[in-house]
Amino acid sequence: MNRELSFTLIELLIVIGILAVLATVAVVTLNPLELIKQSRDSNRMADLATLNKALAVYQSSGQTNLGTVNTIYVSIPSNQTNCSDLGLPTPPYGWTYVCVTSSTLRNINGTGWIPLNFTLVSYGAPLEKLPVDPINATSTYNYYEYIPGGSWKVLAVLESDKYQSKARLDGGTASQAFEAGTDMSLGSPVFPSGWVKVPGNGAFGTSDFWVMKYDAKCVQGSNNTPLNSPDSGYHTYYDSSAPCTSANGKYIASTPDGYPITYISHNTALTYCQSLGAHLLTNDEYMTIARNAEQVSGNWSGGALGSGYMYSGHNDNVPAYALTADLNDSNGYAGETNQGGNQRRTLTLSNGSVVWDFAGNVWQHVQRSVNNAGDLTTTMALPARSDGAANWNWGQYGSSLTPYISAWSADVAQANVGPSNTSWNSNQGVGRVYTYGTGANQGTTVFFRGGLWSDGSVAGAFALNLVWGAASASSGVGFRCAR
Repeated sequence: MNRELSFTLIELLIVIGILAVLATVAVVTLNPLELIKQSRDSNRMADLATLNKALAVYQSSGQTNLGTVNTIYVSIPSNQTNCSDLGLPTPPYGWTYVCVTSSTLRNINGTGWIPLNFTLVSYGAPLEKLPVDPINATSTYNYYEYIPGGSWKVLAVLESDKYQSKARLDGGTASQAFEAGTDMSLGSPVFPSGWVKVPGNGAFGTSDFWVMKYDAKCVQGSNNTPLNSPDSGYHTYYDSSAPCTSANGKYIASTPDGYPITYISHNTALTYCQSLGAHLLTNDEYMTIARNAEQVSGNWSGGALGSGYMYSGHNDNVPAYALTADLNDSNGYAGETNQGGNQRRTLTLSNGSVVWDFAGNVWQHVQRSVNNAGDLTTTMALPARSDGAANWNWGQYGSSLTPYISAWSADVAQANVGPSNTSWNSNQGVGRVYTYGTGANQGTTVFFRGGLWSDGSVAGAFALNLVWGAASASSGVGFRCAR
């Protein structure tokens, strides 16, 4: 008798299941989205290397016109010469963008997005056409920039995890951008210089975003010098006496040099960030950064999550003033007398981004939003402490130390402001909460977070101070922006 051989339904289902598992493993292992980003980044780095060589050939052939100083030439086409229709980050005082139309964008005869006539090279143009970014859009900040000034620099923001180290170690000032040129310091401290990318967190409703790597500083527009004056007396910039505005020839920037801007109200901080085409860091964004840093073992003294304490930055009052940062991220104890302890001023994120002075140095204005009552509300139900005292005082996150936060409110829920481990307290370096002991509602209360140079164990990545109103200002409270 002849029998036909075939698979049973169960066998087919088993095979399909195995294939599905293998396909899932392959997708997770290979991460096709990351591979696509890596491919685009490879193109970017190759394009900038080509441009750098072409610019060197152009200059060596005797050409001296490199373009207009204090100008950022952009690879995105626009019908407006100043690129005003593109939604680019607001340029700092004294700086301008220049764009060309799509019809001439890639020309090498001086009408392209780089305004140099490469056809003047006597032994032949070093380029057939100008390269542009693979995405070339403002929505993701992926476009090329050319900055002249007696020499030149070209840069491109990288997007893959693999090549972030290339951006950080290229010798330039933009830690998330790949830079090439004859003067890597060229340009003002404008985005993306001094900004880092933060991985989003669905629990806080955030997608990937950018944040100032350093506390916001004030820069003199005429020479792009970060300012140390007027000094509040604590090495912070006294903004109330000399507002950092374009009307005064100054602009806001994220730079390691200069004194952190303080004596600034919550509402003024909101306005300053808006002047950059950005916004004041929200609590949801703040928590995205803090929870990400919390999960990176290198941010813990014991080298593992929850082991020892989380580094909390400059908070020991030695010296008794704010510290400037350092361009070198490996020098996390810059300016500190306590070398090797909890005073390390840098926190590293899962994508390799490094943020300075997030948990100490000066407090930071932070918007209440989405997961907490928004900034437009004028009262807040405060969390109560275990001592129930009718006064303001510091409370611990975890209940093993007293007084601790015994009753979180809907406006200030522990999950929206605290560490992932509800038992952690100041012994783990996460900081404390300043609140009214009975939890009574208080008028016009805003968030500020992080810690001051003199706060000791109060300071930390999750420290939260609830006592201030929107108009309050002091020498120890600054801000940083996000976009």
